[in-house]
Amino acid sequence: MVYSFNQSLSVYPLDAASDQAMVLCEVPAQKGSTVRFAMPAALLELLKMFDGRRDVAEAFAAYDKLNPGKYSLPKLEHLVQNFLLPKSLLVDLSAPAALTEISAKRASYLFAKVRLVPQHIVYPVAKLFGWAFDKRMLISWLAIFVLTHLIFYLWLLPNHRSHAGDFDSATVSIVMLLSLLGAFIHETGHASALVAYGCKQTEIGFGIYLYYPVLYTDVSEAWKLSRHQRATIDMAGVYFQSVFQLLLLGLFFIKGSLIPIYFFLFTDLIMFRTMNPFLRMDGYWLVADLFGIYNLRQQSTKVIQHYFLKLFGVNRADRTPLHTLKPRARVALAVYSVLSTVFFFYICAIMIRYSLLYMVPMYPGRLMALLQVVLHWPLDVIKLFSLLFEVLMRTAVLVGLSLFVYRLLQTAWGVLKFLVQTLWQKFRKVLTVDDPGVGPVSSSRG
Repeated sequence: MVYSFNQSLSVYPLDAASDQAMVLCEVPAQKGSTVRFAMPAALLELLKMFDGRRDVAEAFAAYDKLNPGKYSLPKLEHLVQNFLLPKSLLVDLSAPAALTEISAKRASYLFAKVRLVPQHIVYPVAKLFGWAFDKRMLISWLAIFVLTHLIFYLWLLPNHRSHAGDFDSATVSIVMLLSLLGAFIHETGHASALVAYGCKQTEIGFGIYLYYPVLYTDVSEAWKLSRHQRATIDMAGVYFQSVFQLLLLGLFFIKGSLIPIYFFLFTDLIMFRTMNPFLRMDGYWLVADLFGIYNLRQQSTKVIQHYFLKLFGVNRADRTPLHTLKPRARVALAVYSVLSTVFFFYICAIMIRYSLLYMVPMYPGRLMALLQVVLHWPLDVIKLFSLLFEVLMRTAVLVGLSLFVYRLLQTAWGVLKFLVQTLWQKFRKVLTVDDPGVGPVSSSRG
């Protein structure tokens, strides 16, 4: 069979903490999307041996002359059939040309993704804020951010704690609305940083992460950039959100309203959650980019699987292969793997308690409260809006919790099957060694 290097493939250097040069490959996919893969730069030379005239054996022979012993023919055939062809890095010239189809089974950490603001609107708006990423501007804002927070927590908040009782339903609604606006400003920050570094493809959308609704920005083009630039994009959301936070706080000194104080405190809680490195949000991407570890979650999982198999005495060749990283990144990945495992079990316990003790029991009561407000006349518009927003949020959370539990059970079942199979293989090897009369059973019967 004759294959050819995909001429529509775009290749960029990838700034990663690997012990070998890496490249980012972009393959056009269906519906105008792009699929990206990270791979060793040395593999690109192998891909180019497929010129549309050579079959696998001939391409292997040509490559082996230049890089003797790097690959074996069986290994190359396996690589072609299981990775290069399915990912459209190579194309079969005898088959009809087709764009790569993104599999429905492809894992995604966001559920129910919906595009809210398309690229043709996001891009021109984001382009207006390129000046905000000048190094002097960033350093100045960092100083203002620290000073503002010191003033808020050491002077402003302590002097207004006695007014906490003023946090009524109307105030909650206003703070929630302002927070929604702040969320869009946060996403605009990510898009603005991306565009400031020369990228164009971006959009803002909505999805469900774990159990709560979130906004997201498509910044996948950032993989073309340096680690420093990617880290700036990761922080740009909090940067823009904190500017909005400070501007609203100024209204307190002008109007005397306590709403900006509540909003400032609530926004800090949101930003703190966003920077959690164990949730796949800004803090996660910041850790990945600062240490140059692409696919941080997958690599962390592989580390755990590798040492889990080692614990059960599985041979090195059969263990989960690990990416080769530089020493600093390797240490960071090991520490992250341990801490993220602990955090995973912690968040599972929190979510189960939260859903069983709070969300599920209270949901029918909030629905009845909303129905009563709708049926009562004259209509209390503020209360209606507040309850409607609350019910919608609770509904989204319950849907997210259900999806999370489903995927958790799927994962647990897969781990259980894998553990049973591993132990059974280990047990069979012990029997084979200890009892010469017991041998492997042929898979064919006649």
